[in-house]
Amino acid sequence: MLNLFKPRPTSYAVRLSDTETTFTVKRGESLLSSALSAGIKWPFKCKVGSCGTCKCKLIDGKIKAQLDFGYVLDMSEIQDGYILACQSILKSDIQVSVNLTK
Repeated sequence: MLNLFKPRPTSYAVRLSDTETTFTVKRGESLLSSALSAGIKWPFKCKVGSCGTCKCKLIDGKIKAQLDFGYVLDMSEIQDGYILACQSILKSDIQVSVNLTK
């Protein structure tokens, strides 16, 4: 029997455009959790989508928002492609721009 369904990837690649750094995000994990596990010094405070500290700009790719970013980001930020890393589940490989902490 012909299988018409493609298996879903088990992980996705993230490229940080500001540094050319790459890391992997397991399917179902948040962008922020995976970045921190990979040793990336991603800015964050709350990890629940209420402070906005982990925001980054999605340059390329697709994510699924776990909550409405409009609670934290203003409309111009959302229109410019900003997302909350702590509330973003990847749906494809992505490229983001983020101001990493020192």
